[in-house]
Amino acid sequence: MWLFDWIKKGELHFDVATVSDRGLVRSENQDSFFANSPNGVFGVADGMGGGEGGALASSWVCEGLSIAAETFAGVTVDERYSLVNDALQRTNKRIRAYAQEKGFRMMGSTVALAAFDTAAGQMQIVHVGDSRVYRMRSKQLEQLTRDHTVGDELSRMVPGEGASGGRDFRSRRNPLTHVLTRAVGTEMNVRPDRREIPFQRGDRYLLCTDGVHDMMSDSEIADLMRGRGGPEAIVSRFTTAIRAAGAADNFTLVFVVVE
Repeated sequence: MWLFDWIKKGELHFDVATVSDRGLVRSENQDSFFANSPNGVFGVADGMGGGEGGALASSWVCEGLSIAAETFAGVTVDERYSLVNDALQRTNKRIRAYAQEKGFRMMGSTVALAAFDTAAGQMQIVHVGDSRVYRMRSKQLEQLTRDHTVGDELSRMVPGEGASGGRDFRSRRNPLTHVLTRAVGTEMNVRPDRREIPFQRGDRYLLCTDGVHDMMSDSEIADLMRGRGGPEAIVSRFTTAIRAAGAADNFTLVFVVVE
């Protein structure tokens, strides 16, 4: 699935391209995404669960957030977060009720959302799980979210572990990397992380599920994000690279350029 959109917002506009693919191994795509360009709100979700559970969970997450995003115009940052949080809590209850009805032992979804306020020059990031938001600014890559996984949390807790030395619990080869500590639908209440940061013209943002960053190193992601061409061309190159690496999972990208 492809989307290319150009929306003018005052002196700024967003160039956006997306793709969602089941990959080369999975029989079903349990990822979802949405892109509300008029209000500058974008999101991805990665479902988990037996049968149709994962696909439904991620689609319900994006459905709820997409409805909330329709009301973002003219509201404050705190009001926006309240709308997002309410949508996630309602979806959480919906997923839990459905899982209980169907007898699913585990059903849920990750989510990563980015909402741009062009009037204030601020963006809000809300995420749960291991879907990520990256920013490319001045050709430097920064991961703006921290995974809610056992591996990531251990890497922050254990001295000497992680990128600075020792065993890296966040390694793609470490099974702990893939054990989620938070997801929409797996607890009584969702515990999203929230972050507000300024954005500027020229920034490039990538929202993606773990089917992207499990297949690619940070340096490979950076090379593609800083590449030439518009968002559609860059997303096409991401798709080619992920498939060349094996595409062992569903993968979904929303690529946003602030112009």
